[in-house]
Amino acid sequence: MKKFALGDVVNSDKGRRGVVRAAYRSKEGQQFYAVEKDGVMDYLEEDRLSPAPRVELAA
Repeated sequence: MKKFALGDVVNSDKGRRGVVRAAYRSKEGQQFYAVEKDGVMDYLEEDRLSPAPRVELAA
């Protein structure tokens, strides 16, 4: 089961924040995600990503 959905904001293990644009499995069954950061795509394993904290803005 996928941990992240399309459009989720995530942090990579290197501290970069991006948006999930695609999710797929390798031939070996490992879950990967395409994460966009400033127009550049990174392809990362699921275990290298964590959910970004949601920021609530005051009204």
